[in-house]
Amino acid sequence: MRTAALFDSAMAGLQSAQSGMLVTSQNVTGSSVEGYVRRTSSVRVNGLSPSSIDLTGTSFAVEGFTRYFDNLLQGQLLSQQSKTSYSQALTQSVAPLDAMLTEPATSIATALGNFFNAAGSIANEPTNSAYQQSLIGNSRLVADRVRGLANTVGQISSNASQALADVLNQANSLTPQLASVNSKIRAAAIPGVAAASPDLLDERDRIVGKLQELVGGTTLINEDGTASYLLNGQHLVDREAANTFTNSTGTSVIRSDMPLTDLSIKTVSLDRRNPVYIKLVMPAIPQKDSNGNPLLSNGNSVMLPGQTVLQDGKAGAYVHLIQNFVPTVQKSINLLATQLVRSVNQITDGIGNTIAPIFGFASTTSNGAALTGISSDTAGKTLLDSLWNKSNGTSYVYSELVEGSNPQSSNYKQTIETALNVAEFDARQFKVVGTFDGTQFTHMNATASASLQSLRDSFTSPVTFITSSVATTIATWKNTQQSDEALQKSLASQKSSITGVNLDEEAANLVKYQQLYNASSKLMQTGKQMFDTLLGMLS
Repeated sequence: MRTAALFDSAMAGLQSAQSGMLVTSQNVTGSSVEGYVRRTSSVRVNGLSPSSIDLTGTSFAVEGFTRYFDNLLQGQLLSQQSKTSYSQALTQSVAPLDAMLTEPATSIATALGNFFNAAGSIANEPTNSAYQQSLIGNSRLVADRVRGLANTVGQISSNASQALADVLNQANSLTPQLASVNSKIRAAAIPGVAAASPDLLDERDRIVGKLQELVGGTTLINEDGTASYLLNGQHLVDREAANTFTNSTGTSVIRSDMPLTDLSIKTVSLDRRNPVYIKLVMPAIPQKDSNGNPLLSNGNSVMLPGQTVLQDGKAGAYVHLIQNFVPTVQKSINLLATQLVRSVNQITDGIGNTIAPIFGFASTTSNGAALTGISSDTAGKTLLDSLWNKSNGTSYVYSELVEGSNPQSSNYKQTIETALNVAEFDARQFKVVGTFDGTQFTHMNATASASLQSLRDSFTSPVTFITSSVATTIATWKNTQQSDEALQKSLASQKSSITGVNLDEEAANLVKYQQLYNASSKLMQTGKQMFDTLLGMLS
């Protein structure tokens, strides 16, 4: 081997050892950094010596650095991350409601049971003041439980609205960052010559991972290494172009008091002056015939189901809570409150005398008086009758009204939802209008008390519907969360086995590169000694 080739091989070995030690130190440092992908130096052979006596020798050089990365596995992990954050956001948001339904001390069923038991006691001794006081005391407990449940559901909606605003604003801060990283990746990539640095690619993956967690969607890695981010087919980031979440007027900062139907994606137009606004949420709307009249099927309104661009991630969970879960539960509780007012306050003593009202709504329908639905409360009675009375003169049962007020039900009737959605029927305003005064029990004789007690069975279905349906829904979300977390953990473990840093392996690599460095240095020293010897002989 020529002396020059000897020095070239030694220098290439030193460079390879230096690059190896450099990438090893980067791996060790990056092992504690979220989203860091393990790297290795890529060494290529420039020329291969066919034999040990060939004069040219073998030459090689460091070509660059390679990331240990699996695009397919990364795509699966990002998709699962969106689903996991969706189920986690749901279960965390409804945790207070779940605790209230499962805790006997806050149960509606327990309070109603005590109320009807108190009525039964009065039926046995109508003049017993202790039993009378117990009835009013338990009625107040019922009102407290109903209001408490309604307030909890209302707070879930309020919290979800605030969380949704925070999530969308966070996404608005991330989309321009992704567009900026995409721009740097394109600028650094020269086909066949240079590629974007691993640090830029790591930053790209960290940003899209956070976006997937916040708003769901899909990430596409383009052939040039840039990332495109889509929501239900709509680009949120298209390489270097970043769109934003806003409202219909173009305000970039999302507020919690903005209705869902006002939220949009502001897409950048080609001329940069006339943006296009794409609605995030479309509510359910009634279908209409050719004349513009609501389309009916067997007397039920035919609805076009609501649509949303946000279907996964935290944002998708909050939209589902605000648009579907909370309204359904609120209507169920409001209906229970109206049934209590209407049924209890209409009890008579057997000869036509109505008992003094016990329940009501804090309303201003009757000159500031509470809405009780009794004959003297004309406005309140009209509202209750318009909700509970059918056109044929019969009355709805609770389940019919629940189905009829749900736009997603095949038995939906827009007239029922309109009648229920009046402000006066808000269960958060449900109260006890009965007092401990003796006049409260003027007509509460044995007949009236027995009739009141007999209402127990009519409230079994409403209470069961509220507690079981909500509990079943929450239990399903919990099970989904557990399976989502298990699958994400499995995918993350598979990814970590490829992209993660093993400190033991890096320590072994460091020893290997140190030995290569020492060997190359020794080769250069030997070559130098040979060269010096030859010069000495010539001189």
